[in-house]
Amino acid sequence: MLRHTLNYFFAKGLPGVVNFLAIAIYTRLLTPDEYGEYALILASVSMMSSLVFHWLRMGLLRFNPKHEGGTKAVFLSSIAASFLSLLAFSLLIGTALFFAVHDFRLLGFIWFLGLAMLAVQSVYDLLLELLRSELNSKMYGIMTAVKVVSSLVMSIFLIWAGFGSTAIIMGMIFGMVLPIVFLLPRYIGDIRLNLADRTLIREIVIYSLPFAATLSMEYIFLSSDRFVIGYFLGAAKTGIYAVSYDLAKQILMMIMMIINLAAYPLVVKAFEQRGVHAAQVQMNKNTTFLLLVSIPAAAGMIMLSKPFTSIFLGSGFQQETAIIFAFVTFSVLLQGFKIYYFDLAFQLGENTKLQIWPVLISAVVNIVLNILLVPQYGILGAAYSTIFSYGLAMLLSLFIGRNLFPLTFPAKEAFKIVLSAAVMCLSLQPLLNMEGTIYFAVQVAIGIVSYILMILACNVAQLRTVIISKLMK
Repeated sequence: MLRHTLNYFFAKGLPGVVNFLAIAIYTRLLTPDEYGEYALILASVSMMSSLVFHWLRMGLLRFNPKHEGGTKAVFLSSIAASFLSLLAFSLLIGTALFFAVHDFRLLGFIWFLGLAMLAVQSVYDLLLELLRSELNSKMYGIMTAVKVVSSLVMSIFLIWAGFGSTAIIMGMIFGMVLPIVFLLPRYIGDIRLNLADRTLIREIVIYSLPFAATLSMEYIFLSSDRFVIGYFLGAAKTGIYAVSYDLAKQILMMIMMIINLAAYPLVVKAFEQRGVHAAQVQMNKNTTFLLLVSIPAAAGMIMLSKPFTSIFLGSGFQQETAIIFAFVTFSVLLQGFKIYYFDLAFQLGENTKLQIWPVLISAVVNIVLNILLVPQYGILGAAYSTIFSYGLAMLLSLFIGRNLFPLTFPAKEAFKIVLSAAVMCLSLQPLLNMEGTIYFAVQVAIGIVSYILMILACNVAQLRTVIISKLMK
């Protein structure tokens, strides 16, 4: 588990670190208004990409290994024909809306920049899924790193050049074009649109739609609060909320995702080779490891939200960000446990169609609560809505998924971890009034040391026993 986690950290974690640094840089170069405009553009493009193209990416990832032989040209041609049809439809609808709706025409250049980003991102995502399906993790990691670093450099240059909120979007487009130019020649020779097979496309649609519908609801869930805040409170408040959410998600969700990338295949392997009980044993180990890392990380982020945001974010984002960051961190923790623990029942139970209902119901509830609470409580209302909605999604996933696969939970180890995190928080309490980078480093160090000592004292996951055994040898 630890070995696999470290491998995935270098493939996924390092780009995540760059993205984290990008947030710190952007908040020093952009105003909350400009960051809010960027967040709304990005949310719109991501939602559209999920609704229109995600099913195709899922089908490519699932069926490409099956067609590695003589049918590869037919498969890639079918994917290409489907993609070009969807892209043409999206651009046509987007252009028609621009000329039909007066409010959209006011956006001008930004609107078409979003359409350009949708087209480029869709090609980039498909090419990366091809690399994943070919198990080419090395090239996948290189292309991801090229995209992240080049996007950051170009965005900073364009911000300095005075392009404002559109600078990051143009920088991201530039960063994705570089991998596309490198990767596309590897596959373009196999694509001939006249070879597209409708039966094959239908097979991909039937397989992929449940996953695509679920993820689309997730994106609506994640994006709706930004649109509601933008409508009622304006772009500046959207920027403050978005940067709080992006920062918390970039740290906590990245940690949980990396652990899941290493842990989930171990559960599947145990289930397929040794049955349900073996999968439950492995799942308890995985869940313990997930809790061991994510609980103290979330607790520390909440406790130190004020010094953390004051150090890493620009002065224009200081006023409300700390309290929003604390609330959003808790909601991201709930989101991570829903995805990486409760949703496993649907995947191991091989009934992913039911997975959409918790997301769909909680997404509707989230939108309604945002409309009701944001005008009254401001951006805190969006944070309240998100926490309630993710809690509801977890309960619904538990209620529906328990009949599909019997999930188990390491309650004893979880209690030890929560107790250790509580002691960590108590050790930080007298230090919360200290301000400055040096004091923040001291706070982090004290929190880590106190947590590790408690983990060893409680012998969580037999860590103390294993360490003593290794030392004795």
